[in-house]
Amino acid sequence: MRYFPYFRGRQYDLRALQTFAQTPFNNITPIIEPVRDIPALPQTLTDFIQADQPIALVLNPRVGHYHFDAPAKHPIQSVLATGAVTPAFILSPLLPPEQLEAHPTAIVIVQHFDDLALFLARDWLPETLTLLVPPEARIRRQLRDRPFGHLVDHFVPGEYATDTAQLMDSFFSDDRSFATPFGEIGFSDFLTVGQPYSEHGFPTKAVTLHLTYLKDGRVRIRHFQSDDHADFRHQREKFFQALTKAVMWINQAPTINQTPATDQLLTLANEHHFPGMGIIKALTLTHHLTMMNRYLNY
Repeated sequence: MRYFPYFRGRQYDLRALQTFAQTPFNNITPIIEPVRDIPALPQTLTDFIQADQPIALVLNPRVGHYHFDAPAKHPIQSVLATGAVTPAFILSPLLPPEQLEAHPTAIVIVQHFDDLALFLARDWLPETLTLLVPPEARIRRQLRDRPFGHLVDHFVPGEYATDTAQLMDSFFSDDRSFATPFGEIGFSDFLTVGQPYSEHGFPTKAVTLHLTYLKDGRVRIRHFQSDDHADFRHQREKFFQALTKAVMWINQAPTINQTPATDQLLTLANEHHFPGMGIIKALTLTHHLTMMNRYLNY
């Protein structure tokens, strides 16, 4: 069973991947959809290659401002030329079938049943492709004897304030158990970020730290929210309000739910240091990757 976490190639998402690449893990292949021409993109790919760990890159991104045909300030062609990066494609009627023929071991992200039906009817999908699809019965029936897994957005973004303040703990996923009966080779999600993409993120009045953890063989998620959420100001103060709650939970959590990332959160609390929400996002994403690695071996 393999996990395919789906990343948009923003600065701090890639920072989380760079940190994760330095730790031993099994059965995880991150997928990056590039959205910006930034130095962190070729560096992240290089880090995974040097660590001899699999990494996939979407060659036809649908969001952001990354264009493979445009001159790049931070080119990745030399990295791709190594052959160590798995190509990935988002299936759409505009995708030339020749691309899939040229990359018969690529990962293909299917978003719509009609797109899949079209490519299957025209015999445009080599059977050696790995397909990541919505968890629909009609799609699974089409993919018997093919390597496929499901892609689900488990995270519901929103304004974690007022009416959701009481939602401190919730179910996140049980993908391994869901995939096994259908003969799936793995699963994918959008981590603790969610599928919707915004160039500048989603500003919120409350600061919330999202930490996944394991319980009874499943993945759950804790939401540690600031007490203040009247306006968009005072992010630093709100961070420490949320962090205080997270520290209480971390100190009582079993060892399996403690990670280097939660250790860093404890250090930030002890030093009363606010590194910025981008760094905090990277920490929580690195924590999630670590927890998913443990979930696969739970």
